[in-house]
Amino acid sequence: MTPDPAPDGGVFESDSGFEPVPLEPGHPAWVFPAVGGAEEEAVRRALDEADAHVRALGTHVGVSASVRYECQHLADVTLASVQGVVELPGVIFLAALYFPRRCGFDLRWGPPWVVEADITRYCPAPADCAGHPVADSSGEHDTPLAAARAFADITRWLRDRALTRTRPQWLSATPTPACPPFPAPSAPADG
Repeated sequence: MTPDPAPDGGVFESDSGFEPVPLEPGHPAWVFPAVGGAEEEAVRRALDEADAHVRALGTHVGVSASVRYECQHLADVTLASVQGVVELPGVIFLAALYFPRRCGFDLRWGPPWVVEADITRYCPAPADCAGHPVADSSGEHDTPLAAARAFADITRWLRDRALTRTRPQWLSATPTPACPPFPAPSAPADG
């Protein structure tokens, strides 16, 4: 089943429970259920600006990237967000706007909305690396427009951080001494 792009105030559905949707066929009400009118248009403009920043970041490092709506259905809880992800071997640039769930019974859809971005570097094999933060930023916002504008600002910040290095510089990862190597496979037991 494909996502429903109709601005019905609901969320999109998928058979898999997870469906990324580009901004244009999506709708801000998926993340901001009560948004409408002039505020909706201002939110769309801010999200379009964020998309331009993520695309520029991707172009700088040589990969295709854009902002997408993301939705995940877990049991009876729907989690929706707007994300921009640029992934290189060993480095991930991530910007996200979402409403936090405090627990499985928390069914609110905001406020607040969280806006965050980070750059994480992963050590090359054979390191057993969970990643090392290079830079991060986050904040909470009480209105859809404030959150969307903050998302545009944080994607600009992420793009500007990426522009400080060339693609080869981002790709030249060296292991961090604190990362232990992957454990060697065990020999099969005779039996």
